[in-house]
Amino acid sequence: MLKNFQREYNINRIILSITGLWPFQNKYVKNSLLIFCILVEISSYPFEVFLLYDHWGDTKMVFDGCFQTVAVTSFIARIVHHIWHEDKLQQLCIAIDKHWDMFTNDVENKIMRYYSTLAQRFTMLIATLFYSILLLMIVVPLIPVLLDIVMPLNESRPRFFPVEVEFRVNKEDYFLPIHCYLTIVIAMGVNVALGFDTIHIVFSAHACSLFATVSKHMKNIIPKANNSCKIRKNKYYMNIELDPLNEKKIYREYIICLKHHQLAIDFVNILDSSFREYSLFILLLLLANISLTGIRVLNVLDHMQELIKYTLVFLAMVSVLMIICYSGQKILDESQNIFYQAYAAEWYKFSPRLKSLLMVTLHRSNKACGLKAGNIVPLSIPTYATVMRMAMSYFTAFLSLQD
Repeated sequence: MLKNFQREYNINRIILSITGLWPFQNKYVKNSLLIFCILVEISSYPFEVFLLYDHWGDTKMVFDGCFQTVAVTSFIARIVHHIWHEDKLQQLCIAIDKHWDMFTNDVENKIMRYYSTLAQRFTMLIATLFYSILLLMIVVPLIPVLLDIVMPLNESRPRFFPVEVEFRVNKEDYFLPIHCYLTIVIAMGVNVALGFDTIHIVFSAHACSLFATVSKHMKNIIPKANNSCKIRKNKYYMNIELDPLNEKKIYREYIICLKHHQLAIDFVNILDSSFREYSLFILLLLLANISLTGIRVLNVLDHMQELIKYTLVFLAMVSVLMIICYSGQKILDESQNIFYQAYAAEWYKFSPRLKSLLMVTLHRSNKACGLKAGNIVPLSIPTYATVMRMAMSYFTAFLSLQD
């Protein structure tokens, strides 16, 4: 099942399967993993509340508590969103698998492989950032424990956890159980975020490939038809009136383009409706967290481990924002290119039947397809620039308040 999807995007399937987000996973395994993830993430809320209550006067603790609460909420929101739209995610995966069987000629296959490779590279980039943060947060707190074993001192070295928490117990006595618990919470959250964000990249890249194949097909229709008639002059095609046989071939090719274009539009509509709420949520979340994390980086310049951790977190958030907005922009560009290719066709040589077909194509592609956050904000490069500009404005405002 889904042999084409698994061949091209198997790494995404593996990441999704870890936390039960793969729509075609065994029902009992999937439900068990999802329930476990939700319970694990929810279980961290009381300890964040204790942290805020017991350390309300400490700015650092309050920041860390709020930041961690928002992060946990974002993980749970991703899981709930996935459950709510699971049927649409299944439709998208099935559609991708079918499209690989439909777009079979060399040019189409080359375009689709280019975008699938691009999606995998972005997936690896995000995975590297996310797992680097995970590894840093898990390993670094264990260094004092290992040093106490290898190079013991008269007294134990200070212990610290991957994140700030308040369990209201002696942290020295229960360090390893608490650390193991926090490792599970962080690992589950990271895998949920990674799987959800990268599958969005995969769907967006595939949508781009559908529009790109249609655009390339339309561009090659006339040269291909002329080439079949072997009409050349000084290596350039001559402007000729279309003969009936040639027109029939061109008409058939335009019909194929229209069908493929409709497939691309339907795919983007499902994708947009599946991630609309999530896209708005992630934009607002990143807008707040990018500025706050920037402040945190400035406050930990003298603590190397904290500096590295928050710098990686900052880079991960900026990368996710950039890739989501870039994906939306690329879909806009590729869908608009179909209009330009149809407009550039030699319509003045077409019969009324061909002209009417071309008009349908122009009408469909006149309004570019794209993704929106909450059906309000278009996902595009200008949106990315706006969010970053607003985040920097809040960053400056928070910085001035601290001074």
